[in-house]
Amino acid sequence: MRTSTVEYIVQGTGGELFASDRTGKYGEITNVAIDSRAAGEGCLFFCIIGARRDAHDFLPDVREKGCHNVVVSSREWAEKMRALGDMNVILVEDTTMALVKLGTKYMDDWKGLKRVAITGSVGKTSTKEFVYAVLSSKFRTGKNPGNLNSEFGIPLACFGFDQDIEVAVNEIGLGYGLDMEYLVNIVKPDVAIVTNVGTSHLEVYGTRDDLRNAKLRITSGLKDGGTLVVNTDGDKLSREQIRENTSGEYTLLGIGSKDGSDYKISEICDNGIDGVQCTLEICGFDEPFELKLPVIGAHNLYNAALAVAVGVSFGIEPQTAIDALANVESNDNRLDVRRGSDYTVINDCYNASPESMKAGIDIVVHSDGRRRGVVLGDMFELGDNSEALHASVGTYAAEHGIDFLITIGSNSKAIAKAAAEAGTDMKIVSYDTRDAAIEDIENVLERGDILLVKASRAMALEVLSDAISH
Repeated sequence: MRTSTVEYIVQGTGGELFASDRTGKYGEITNVAIDSRAAGEGCLFFCIIGARRDAHDFLPDVREKGCHNVVVSSREWAEKMRALGDMNVILVEDTTMALVKLGTKYMDDWKGLKRVAITGSVGKTSTKEFVYAVLSSKFRTGKNPGNLNSEFGIPLACFGFDQDIEVAVNEIGLGYGLDMEYLVNIVKPDVAIVTNVGTSHLEVYGTRDDLRNAKLRITSGLKDGGTLVVNTDGDKLSREQIRENTSGEYTLLGIGSKDGSDYKISEICDNGIDGVQCTLEICGFDEPFELKLPVIGAHNLYNAALAVAVGVSFGIEPQTAIDALANVESNDNRLDVRRGSDYTVINDCYNASPESMKAGIDIVVHSDGRRRGVVLGDMFELGDNSEALHASVGTYAAEHGIDFLITIGSNSKAIAKAAAEAGTDMKIVSYDTRDAAIEDIENVLERGDILLVKASRAMALEVLSDAISH
């Protein structure tokens, strides 16, 4: 973070300097935190009020750790901190919005920095890693770590970027927090990406059309003359649908398998856990390119093509961009292949949606193993259609040659039921809990099996992956 003054923070948050440090020792701010455990010298601490905890309660602990600059929304706590005499206290109406405002100002003041923003139902983080790899071939590039993609994570990531970067890559997630307009306004991208529109967060948005329109509002923050890059193969993201539901002057680049795509994917070769490749035709270039990835899942070819398009829009030659993807690695709990002495486990427990589960099934089907199976847990935030969406995964598994299906949790029983009703010969076993599965699953597995383990993050099925991938 650029060293900032208390006055800058007051201006950025729109707050009131309620109390000043009378010692004059604590006026420089070099980092920002919302977790008291990360607070320390030179830190600015925002007292976020969450569903379970009010961070104002941690102010004494924060001060003990050497943090003397705080943003509060409680006048009572502001008075307590002022009485100590060595605290800079900024009083605001809403600490979450104050954090967003400060992040927006901080990025607005960062002149000359190029920016990329990525959203979508699935594939955001993988696409971010691909974009980062491509842009790093030419520019000093920063990215938000992990899944810092919310109204809290995006500002914190921006404050944490190294000061010598030339391009910043930000993932933007939607769900229960602020609308897209607030989040993309922090970044104000030169290039924005929408990976797809699936079924995640339907209990928030109701319909996929509404979810699509929420994600397409990423264009509201695009700089003048910016570029929107989209997987236009999606049934909700045709060029016509995009233009009908957005406004503003921007260049639209479509990635897909259809004729007319600016970046056309064809001749896909899925080698399961050994990677994927395809032919990539790029509008404006006479000869096609071979795109080969060491990561698994044919869907990643589309995410990689999105990244190549971003690179080309930043002046990187296509082959240079493709070469930069040759050594990209998957993230923790995302399509992590574990080759044990008895089984090969594809650990993909970071999150799940019906679309990503079906993509995972495809990976298993294209991989070598004595038997091919899936261990699937509950998916959440699917709204009123949750049962039908779970069932669609079971039907898909039955129709695509899976040898055994194991489900864990109450929601995923619909997966097992639909698979059984499809008339498949696959072995189907259901467990109520993860612990019950861990205790019994080796009685179901056989030496030489390859299996996918996948569920929503709250199921924490990586614990099961760890237990069986020895």
